[in-house]
Amino acid sequence: MPKSGLRLSLPLLIGFMAVSLSAAAGSGSIEQKLEQCKKEFALAHSGGTPQETAAAANLRHLKLMKEILQELNTRNANRKLSPEELQENVMVMSHLLEMLVTENLARKEQSWGVNY
Repeated sequence: MPKSGLRLSLPLLIGFMAVSLSAAAGSGSIEQKLEQCKKEFALAHSGGTPQETAAAANLRHLKLMKEILQELNTRNANRKLSPEELQENVMVMSHLLEMLVTENLARKEQSWGVNY
């Protein structure tokens, strides 16, 4: 195999293995999902991102938000939470809320510009 083919296939193999391992691990913990969610949100709202890439990042961001909320709901259902767990839940929810508010404020400002 030529060296250029090896250089190309090695990163693809590493990427494929990383995706497979993360999927097998249930896409990681809430903290990892939250970090990925923040990255997708930033990519979706970056001014220099192509529209198709931004739309795909926004969909991944929304999917991650849903997964985080479902995981919190499942993990916290019908049990008393420790102070540390309560603090973690509040912090996770505040990050999600911050992203929602930021996204909706941008939309509202756009609609205000059109309406007024």
